[in-house]
Amino acid sequence: MKADELKPFTADETRAFMRQLCDFAVEHHMKRDDSPQRGMMYEYLWWKKRGQPDQFIQGEALDTMHDGAWFANAMVNARRATGDAHYKQVLVEWQLPFYLKMLNHSTELFSADRVDVRDEARETWKNSKEWLLQGRENGFVPYWWDNGGSVSLEMMGKKSERPFFPCTNDFADKSNAEFRLSGWSHGSSNHLAQDLAILVQQAWVMLSGSSDPQEKKLAEECALAAKNLQECRARHGSGNIQDVMAACALLNGDADLMKKVEAWDKESARTFQNHFTRAVRDFKPGQKVGTPGFADDAMYLYYAGVARHGTLTRPLALKLAFDAFTQPLLWQMYRDDAPVPPGINRFDLTTLNFVDGRPEHLASQRRGPRGKPLPIGSRMGPQNMAACGWALQAMTHGGWPEISTQVRAKVEEVTQKPCPHPDVKAWLERELGCGLRTWQNIFKEHGYIPTGIGCQSVLPGVAWDEFSDNGGYAHLITAASMWLMNLEGKRDWELWK
Repeated sequence: MKADELKPFTADETRAFMRQLCDFAVEHHMKRDDSPQRGMMYEYLWWKKRGQPDQFIQGEALDTMHDGAWFANAMVNARRATGDAHYKQVLVEWQLPFYLKMLNHSTELFSADRVDVRDEARETWKNSKEWLLQGRENGFVPYWWDNGGSVSLEMMGKKSERPFFPCTNDFADKSNAEFRLSGWSHGSSNHLAQDLAILVQQAWVMLSGSSDPQEKKLAEECALAAKNLQECRARHGSGNIQDVMAACALLNGDADLMKKVEAWDKESARTFQNHFTRAVRDFKPGQKVGTPGFADDAMYLYYAGVARHGTLTRPLALKLAFDAFTQPLLWQMYRDDAPVPPGINRFDLTTLNFVDGRPEHLASQRRGPRGKPLPIGSRMGPQNMAACGWALQAMTHGGWPEISTQVRAKVEEVTQKPCPHPDVKAWLERELGCGLRTWQNIFKEHGYIPTGIGCQSVLPGVAWDEFSDNGGYAHLITAASMWLMNLEGKRDWELWK
């Protein structure tokens, strides 16, 4: 189906697609045995290897725990949008106990007493407080934790039985011809901490008012988890992460800490500064400027901002609308060979730079994998669709329709050209409402949501296209939740109460 033939999802179609994505991801990506990792969701599923030892792939320094956190957040959003208790059950029965176990009991689960890694990688993370596990500490969530149910991307690629990043490896003195991961990583990150903060914050918002004893207990554990996460990041030299502080302050009633979270009570220069402005206007001659592979920042701003103010303020709504509208323009400028379907953006593990206000090269020049344009991915596009949803709710139901005109005027000021999509609100509706149909068609064509489409090899003879991506399901469910709310005249931030 061509980009201009897509029609926006109806409310019924949105509900059906959300449930389909949820059940598919739970069935195929979630670990549902009685292991210590019960409730974990693997990031990558090698679709054609289902049921085989190497079906689940984990990068030793990638983000299986990130993806599961985003999926848990999506369950809160889906429950909020639909009222369907099924999404709450997935969170409460499976995912939340798993994450709370790590955040509140990591001193019992993980230690750095033994380091099992290739000799040349033993010092990795040693000189950076952000990453390396410090003995035993609560609030530490490792990049990976498993009991042999997954394989290492790095070990498979290099045909080495020894890990490439510091970890505790149960196979240290054993044969490991299948390159399995059993033990835990000694690495974590500030990036992961932000995703975890949003998870515990959102779960607490949903459960804190419950009269059910189990749910009340989980809410209390969320508050403790937020505190442990904040203290962990402080030990690692980063105690001022916006979303981590916001979650800790909100869940524990810490007014002084909340004052340290960025306020969005007035417009500032930052409102209209992002990857787009840096790439097309605020560049230095001849210098490369990167473009985003994720829309994490929009999500971090939204969740911290609403926690800080108790609502979505107009300045923050304007910021979200500006970013949601402009950042995809960078990909559209690159794709000079064909119209970009709604909801589509680049694959996060590729690079697209701008130089002197223009793409470093164009899609028609075929400099991507196998002489094709750069590939598309399942992260940036769906994440930005969710940001479109918040912006639309603000413009359509929040009493700020003028934001559409303000964004258009700012784009024309930045580019000194007519706005490529003059009706900003209509473009956001297309990007989200029709973007869901784009991804439904991709899901039908592949049988799963692929990590990337048109990608380079991740393993010899294996492209990223072959991996089902748990983060893709998570972000699409959140995007669909925001579209459904918009269709039904709801505002997500008001449903937090």
